[in-house]
Amino acid sequence: MTKAVKMVAEYLEAINDHIFLVQGENMGRFPRGHAILIEGDEVVLIDTGCGISRLETLKREFSVNTVINSHTHPDHSAGNWIFQGLSIFVPKEAFSTAGNLIGLSHRFVNEELAPVWRNFAQTEMGFKNCPPTHQYKTDTVFQFEDLVLQPIYTPGHTIDHYCFYLANERLLFAFDYDLTSFPWYGHEESSLADFRQSIAKLRALPTDIIVSSHRGIIRNNIKTEWKAYVQRLDARSHQILTLLDSPQTLDRLVETAPIYQKFPYQERLLRYWERIMIHQHLKELEKAGKVVVQGSKYVRSKK
Repeated sequence: MTKAVKMVAEYLEAINDHIFLVQGENMGRFPRGHAILIEGDEVVLIDTGCGISRLETLKREFSVNTVINSHTHPDHSAGNWIFQGLSIFVPKEAFSTAGNLIGLSHRFVNEELAPVWRNFAQTEMGFKNCPPTHQYKTDTVFQFEDLVLQPIYTPGHTIDHYCFYLANERLLFAFDYDLTSFPWYGHEESSLADFRQSIAKLRALPTDIIVSSHRGIIRNNIKTEWKAYVQRLDARSHQILTLLDSPQTLDRLVETAPIYQKFPYQERLLRYWERIMIHQHLKELEKAGKVVVQGSKYVRSKK
């Protein structure tokens, strides 16, 4: 263990000899997230949403060379500005909006809510504009000494979400395919169908360790964990279906809040994301013939 690792050991958790989980403030719960530190001849930080004070400590104690974002959500990229002047890699699908508060706000919410979202990102996550220097895609090779990170394109959560797989270590950085109780796909650019396909892609990888951005290091029962994660999606569909025994408008379903259950903070944003996720399930259920549309209302199919 190096001197720098010892200095911040209170929130570094070893994944192996050279890779560490940087535990996010608030136990990595949104609007924070865990980060990943790779220590070697080159020091790499993956994601910068763990909290500004922790990032400032990492900058002081480590000679970080490279920053990589798994995707451009602020709980993964808010602190890029701390490392401005270094190589900052973001997915090619989001290069034009990465590090740009206005551009991101118009991707992630509608025009009415864009100022609300920008204020939330700045005040609650410490986001400041910081343009990336490089973009990556599926055929990009990230090699740091003996470690090779394979980018895996996993849309659904966002249009620009990537995971990283280290084949030799059977290690998967799953980021926001996070195996928590709250799968998330609440943007216009999100897709429940793509979310399911990305999960299937990740489940097929031979994996001994998963690193989740909001749960941490998962070493046990990985097949069971993936199965339970998919079952949470199915449970949401079932819950929405049970609400449609009588015709319901989308507005009424949002009031019922089958996804969030309640709106304890930033109510306008949460209601917006609730609406999109419910609509994703309605589209899936309609395609499966389980729901029919009657004007502005949805109702359970009697077939």
